[in-house]
Amino acid sequence: MVIRAIRLLFCIILFYSPLAYAQSTPAPDAWVLLEQAKTLIADRADPQLGEALDLLRRAIETAGIFPEAEIVMAEIYFREGALALAEDRLQKALEGSSSLRVTQDRYAILYRLAGIYEIQNRYYEMEKALLAIVNEQAEFSTAPASQRFRNAFLTAYLSRGLDHVLRLYRMDDASFALQAHAKLGWFYYRTGRFEPASILHSLSALDIIVTESVQEIRLVNPTFEFSTLAGYLEVALKRENIRGFLTESGFFGIAYHLGTACRPAGHLSRAREIWGLLAGIRAEPELIGSYVDLSRRQLQAPWVDPYINPSSREIEYPED
Repeated sequence: MVIRAIRLLFCIILFYSPLAYAQSTPAPDAWVLLEQAKTLIADRADPQLGEALDLLRRAIETAGIFPEAEIVMAEIYFREGALALAEDRLQKALEGSSSLRVTQDRYAILYRLAGIYEIQNRYYEMEKALLAIVNEQAEFSTAPASQRFRNAFLTAYLSRGLDHVLRLYRMDDASFALQAHAKLGWFYYRTGRFEPASILHSLSALDIIVTESVQEIRLVNPTFEFSTLAGYLEVALKRENIRGFLTESGFFGIAYHLGTACRPAGHLSRAREIWGLLAGIRAEPELIGSYVDLSRRQLQAPWVDPYINPSSREIEYPED
């Protein structure tokens, strides 16, 4: 499954880089060429991809280093199924990311690379791209204080449960890492690294979702306080914008996979806690997908999904 956030991030990059930038750049013609290329791509009825590529090449020649143009060129190649060419352009964009006008566009580059690696079953490279995003989050830096936070965060969850940890801990300003955590949680579960890796990343993704959505709820209900996940969902599912956010962020799948990692790690009570919550949700199938049924089945007879081995390619891990 290609990370859903990639498309949103790329839409932002593809269609919202303002022409105003051209007024402050050494090579304004490059930005004009980029906008012209985007216009050709945006024509749904008859996208002129070849002409757009020509404009983008000229833009890069004009600017010298132009990661925004490299990103758009990579998207064209990706649409055409030329993954090697798309990867090459994304690598060039990453190398020139210090020149990005919007520094957070670097995350979109890494997400797109991760998506390409996943399609090609290059899981070690996918993992590295996602970790490059996660490691820029304050709580996941190499600083001793960050390590202490992660240890306390995980211990609080395993010993006191999901409601306790979500009341006590908040990961602010971490929305950029949400989908990286979600994918890593799933990936580590499917490669047998349940604790702490899969549990920690799935739990972090849930914490970021709850943090973001509680802030949104408080815009309408300033006195709202998170007490329990069940109570939070009762409020959240009544609001269309929050329901959409939960669906787009993959909340229900992340919660389900948190349980699937806890059970084989020996934390059956934590697994049953989250599966029980999901099994009791009454919501449209298009909102929650198959996770109600899967959670009910896990409660009756839990299982572990087979490890990822989709091809002869082996997953290689660096030596400690």
